[in-house]
Order: sequence, then structure tokens, then C-alpha cells
Amino acid sequence: MSTLPDWEPVVLPQARSRLWRAGSNGQQYRVSLWLPAGTPPPGGFPVVCVLDANAMFASFTEAVARMSRRTDATGILPTAVIGIAHDEADLYVDALRRRDYTNGPQGGGVAHGGADAFLSFIVDELLPALEAEAPLSPSRRTLFGHSLGGFFALHALASRPADFGLFAAISPSVWWDEASVHERLSRLDHPTVRSFLCVGEWEGEVPPWQRSAPGHAELVERRAQRRMLANTESVAALLRERLGEARAAFHLFPGEDHASVVMIATQRVLRFASAPGLTA
Repeated sequence: MSTLPDWEPVVLPQARSRLWRAGSNGQQYRVSLWLPAGTPPPGGFPVVCVLDANAMFASFTEAVARMSRRTDATGILPTAVIGIAHDEADLYVDALRRRDYTNGPQGGGVAHGGADAFLSFIVDELLPALEAEAPLSPSRRTLFGHSLGGFFALHALASRPADFGLFAAISPSVWWDEASVHERLSRLDHPTVRSFLCVGEWEGEVPPWQRSAPGHAELVERRAQRRMLANTESVAALLRERLGEARAAFHLFPGEDHASVVMIATQRVLRFASAPGLTA
């Protein structure tokens, strides 16, 4: 920006952020909050908690601001966005994601297994504090996670289903601990909780635009091992059994890959969250 002295930085209207030290694990996070313009509804705005917020917070705020202008046309209500990011400049910090989003055995020398403490930070510390400061509805909460964050969303659903009305797992990394995911969700029993799972068509094989790139063979092998389509479809079927068809959404998005599926999933999750019947 030093070469553009007459330009002003772009800011997100109605958005604020601060560093937050979690009591549950002692780690520091960048928490961002965006509130829709206008008068909040009785009970406060619906809330979507977005993991990996360095990569997704701005996308969510823009999506809500744009599409909630015409709820009649989009089906999306004015919704507050809470972004939770690791206190780093990068969009994603893999080592910290493994530390906070996992509960299984696949460490490989990297710190992992901190999902319970991270979930306690969100539910027991962060949300009550924000709800005391801002017009946020504690009964209309959505948790949104992608990839390993999607695995965390499934962990949260199995662990504390009463704390969110909707758990959105986008291309979830079920491979991290497939047996545990199935075993724990097979015992899920909650009268109102809802789930949203999706995966991109090309997550089961290498998409056409990557087939000439270096590392093609390694990518083929990794995708064969992780079985993203089969694993996501299997968990979605299990959730339909436990929750019923109306409360367990699943989408296979054609033409999308593991990274590109996020933008489509954003608006679909917001619409599903805005539908009647979302209560924690």
C-alpha cells in the first residue's frame, strides 16, 4: 500500500474485532463481530459462528448484507456473523487447526485433540459474553466449519447438540477419525437440532483443472485415502436416520472442488438457518 498514498484502506461497515484469550485452553484468538443494519428482531439477531474467519468472515458479512436486503427473494434473514480466527496473519494455520478442531488419534507429531476445550471456549465463554453486549439470539445459533472445521462441527454436534440450532459441516474431514464420528453420531438424540452437510463433485477425484499440475499422483492417492464423497454421504445418511429428512440437509454440488464449494455452501447454509424451526 506504500505505493498508493492517496488510497484509503477498505473497512467492513458494522464490523469490529478484538483479541480474546480463552480461559478453557489459554490460547488467543481473533474474534470478529458483524451486526446487520437496522432494528434487531425481538430476542436478537440470528447468529452464525464462522471458523477460520481470516478466510471467511468478510465473505459471510457480504453475503448476509447483500442477500438479506430481499429476504422475500433469497430466503435469508438479517444475521449476525461471529468470526473466530487463530491469531495469525495467514488465512489458515494448519498446525493450530489440528490442535483446536480435532479429538482423534491422528497426531503425526503435531499437537491435536483440543476440540473439547475449543468448543468450551466458544459456547461457555465467547457466546455468553457477546450476547450480553450485543442483540444476539441465544436460541438461533449456527456453527459453520469447512474441512477440518467441518470435522469440528460434527464433533460439536455429537458433544453438545443443544448449544446450536444448526451445525453446518462443509466438506468435513471425516477421515480424521471416521469410526468415532459414526459411533458418536449414531447416539445423537435431540428433538430440534438440525444439520447441513455438503461436498463438491470433484472431491472424490482430481478435478480437470488440476490434472496437469505438479504432484498429481500424490493428490490422487490422498483423495483415494480420504474418501471425501463417500464419507460425507455416509454421515449425512446417518444424520437423516437420527434427525429425519427435514432436519438433516445434504447437498452434492456439481462442478465444485474442496476449496470452491465453500462459497456456494455459504448462501445455502444461511437460507437453511433462516428457515422456520431453528432453535437451540
